[in-house]
Amino acid sequence: MADTPHITIAHHPQASVVAAPSHDHHVTDHLLRRVGFEPVPDSRLYTLCEPERDPVRRTQLAVQSLRAARQSVSADAAYDLQPGEPLPSPLGSEKQPPHTPVPSAQRRAQAALAISPARAQTAAGARPSPTQPAYRTTPAATPHPARTR
Repeated sequence: MADTPHITIAHHPQASVVAAPSHDHHVTDHLLRRVGFEPVPDSRLYTLCEPERDPVRRTQLAVQSLRAARQSVSADAAYDLQPGEPLPSPLGSEKQPPHTPVPSAQRRAQAALAISPARAQTAAGARPSPTQPAYRTTPAATPHPARTR
């Protein structure tokens, strides 16, 4: 039973796109509803809501979202972009170098040697003298001569 997918998604002649969970589970029900499927009354099937609104693209996104939620999904070829491939980066097609794990001791040593951004700004600018105030004082008010009658 390990080879049985959690959810099977296929085209149905009357209902457009349908999803069939392999077992009744509240998490599967919740996930299918979140990606745009609604349950068919008196059935274990789910149909895609608003099937006239670009069903192929929406089903492709649903398949990818269900896989991102750690569900094994079997889908028709039209809905399966790249079986087993991870989701593309939301930042676009920028190639980033592969992440290499750094030991925690090395990260702590780098953090200890780095200058914090707050201190970097004060080190770059001139620091005010401790005896001189950092603000500008207003000129002393000149006393006006008292006018008498």
